[in-house]
Amino acid sequence: MKVLVFPRDSNPYQDLLHGELRRAGVHVRHLGELTPSHTLNLLLLPVELAARRLGGARVVHLHWVWKFALPGGARTRRLAQWWFAAVLGVLRPLGLRLVWTAHNVLPHRQVFADDAAARRTLVRHCDLVIAHHSTTLDRLAALGAVPSRAAVIPHGPFPAPPLPPPGRPGRPRTFLFFGRIEPYKGVEDLLAAFAALPREPDVRLVVAGACPDQELAARLEASAAADDRVDLRLGRVPDKDIAGLYAESDVVVLPFREITTSGSALLALAHGRPLIVPELPALTGLPGAAVTCYRGGVTGLTPALRAAAGWDAATLARMSQAALEHVNGTGWPEIAHATRNGYATVLRHRTRQDTHPGLATEPHPTPPEGAIAGGAGARLRSLLRNVLVRGTLLLLVNTVLLAAGGFVFFTLAARNYPVEAVGWLTAVTSSVNLLSTVAALGLPTTLLRHLVKADDPRRLAAVAVIAVGALGGALALLSLLILAPLLPGGPELIGRPETIALITVLVMVTAVGGTLDAGLIAVRGTGALLAKNAAGTVLKVGALLPLVPLGFTGLVIAYGGGTLLACLLGGVSLWRRLPRPSAARARPAELLRRYLPFSAAGYLATALGMLPSTVVPLEVLAFQGPQAAAYFAIAFQVAAFLNFIPSTSAQVLFAEAQRISLRRYLRKAVVGIYGLLVPAVAVIVAGAPYILRVFGEGYSAQAAQTLRVLALAALVGAGNYLVDTILISRDRTGAYVLMNGANAALVLGLVAALLPYGLTAAALGWTLAQGVSLLLGAGVLVVSFAGRRRAAVSVADR
Repeated sequence: MKVLVFPRDSNPYQDLLHGELRRAGVHVRHLGELTPSHTLNLLLLPVELAARRLGGARVVHLHWVWKFALPGGARTRRLAQWWFAAVLGVLRPLGLRLVWTAHNVLPHRQVFADDAAARRTLVRHCDLVIAHHSTTLDRLAALGAVPSRAAVIPHGPFPAPPLPPPGRPGRPRTFLFFGRIEPYKGVEDLLAAFAALPREPDVRLVVAGACPDQELAARLEASAAADDRVDLRLGRVPDKDIAGLYAESDVVVLPFREITTSGSALLALAHGRPLIVPELPALTGLPGAAVTCYRGGVTGLTPALRAAAGWDAATLARMSQAALEHVNGTGWPEIAHATRNGYATVLRHRTRQDTHPGLATEPHPTPPEGAIAGGAGARLRSLLRNVLVRGTLLLLVNTVLLAAGGFVFFTLAARNYPVEAVGWLTAVTSSVNLLSTVAALGLPTTLLRHLVKADDPRRLAAVAVIAVGALGGALALLSLLILAPLLPGGPELIGRPETIALITVLVMVTAVGGTLDAGLIAVRGTGALLAKNAAGTVLKVGALLPLVPLGFTGLVIAYGGGTLLACLLGGVSLWRRLPRPSAARARPAELLRRYLPFSAAGYLATALGMLPSTVVPLEVLAFQGPQAAAYFAIAFQVAAFLNFIPSTSAQVLFAEAQRISLRRYLRKAVVGIYGLLVPAVAVIVAGAPYILRVFGEGYSAQAAQTLRVLALAALVGAGNYLVDTILISRDRTGAYVLMNGANAALVLGLVAALLPYGLTAAALGWTLAQGVSLLLGAGVLVVSFAGRRRAAVSVADR
């Protein structure tokens, strides 16, 4: 069993637990230590998780969240919280299980913009929450963070050498506070209570530990300076001096204002020292024979100190013995065994409601179902249960996410990188998209059509990925070697070997990523598709600023790093969803011979289908000039967002048609597409001037009518997406190629014919072409399937 731990901490708890886990056969490895840079390690965390998962890791054990903090303090807390949620979001698509040990209910120092909301996010993603005391689970529930599976595993004892008993004669009664000094630990209350003690009997207070809060440290130094009985030792105490610190003390005082788990209390007990602690729920498990509890702050602590100052040697020896007996009860082997059982539980049960009999689980109510009440809520839930609608919505969200991420990426790049570097990057990304489309060989369509029913789906996916990646790399390398010497500045910028290598890898990864996306859609993995693209987008944007010193190379690395992460996550998610072959595995050459004819037809149809959107802007430029081309291009891009609705729905319909009757889902597809499309078109038609005003007054004045006509064209164009889907899902590849070619000819011809009359006329030409294509498509469907029925009847007669 391989477990990934985050973060590494100097607290001996981790070393003791992990040492026993390793002895029990668990391979433990820490995350977030790839480079000396904390920020870069944090940004690379999703990539590292994907790589470790490929290496066989199955469980991530999170202890604290403080290492998710980003440089910049309060200014970056919102970003840190967003990144924290993104990292949690990639775990399940990777097949990793999350275990969190709740050492505290909330961080003692603020980490995120809203620590309580971050806790709720964490608990929602957890497969198991480990608490040291049941009150921790109650306090989490009060925050609205109710774990679906929880275990109470006590904190283990700390090893300590044998010390002489407390209360040795001839010495002042010595109180000790030892540990990291934070405001919540109440050291100021301790100094105030101690100052109220009389000079007789002879008493002394030692406060030792690091204090990162400079203002708190200054107040403590001022208080200690006023009382010569106080020995204040601010700073980290070396490990070799800890035993001596306890040896010179008689009673340990821990005046916590709040606490979830106290390692300091267990460390004191391990050294055989009696304790004075407040009455807090988290401390109720401490042995009563070794502990004195008080209520209230300074007013309750002062009498407790006064009483402890009068304890005789026999009382101190008796309490010391009770402390040592307590820590010898539950040992680290038992704790490691219970923790290992927790790992095994979350790996064995895919559902998150089961518990392991070896764990002390805490029952907590789950939120009631049906949180949305009423008829509208019921209709919404019914709609979302529709596989087609749900898949379409997820793909739409994915498209919006990618578009927004691209906008943020290029905005940050433009503000922080040289203009020339950004210009070259736009050229590179356009070339990458073109080359990756060419390299795809139509195999994404092949996976959509055949992956679900393939005898060996894993081999088919692997062959498609290898073929696409190899061809993409070859095309990229050849193009760069030919074009770099011919472009102005090309040899210096993109002609360097390291840049050629980066761009070649980027083309390969982009081509492979598109193929994996098609596979995920085919196996109903649209949720994983969205999650992995979200992770890739976050890494892509987050890596921009740290890589500014690298210039253009930094831009390519940031862009490519996000693309690579999304590709790795997509590969892992798809592989986990594909069943193992039941028969003998097919040879790669045999698979290519079987599926490439279908792929080639889809490839040709895709190339023809790209012509209208790529050539029409050039027609406008040629007929009307650059200014008109700019107006038309903006309207064209805004209207193009409407096509995401029928295109994504058609992809889901195509995938579902391989499982169930096409006719059954076609009606749902029509309802789903137009249910989303009609309101969107209405918004654009009504708000066209206001939408275009974002780009400038000239766009609003010159292109509003053009945008309205193009938006209405989407209502007709949606039918063409459905026609294409029906044809290709029933292997009518010849008709599919014919329709794409006819649509391209109609669009280019009618737009060119009407362009001399203005941009709105050109948009009308686009709309008319879509309408004629739809009528032609309906005729092709009738002829194609009527011919198939006649052939079937003829065979039956014979």
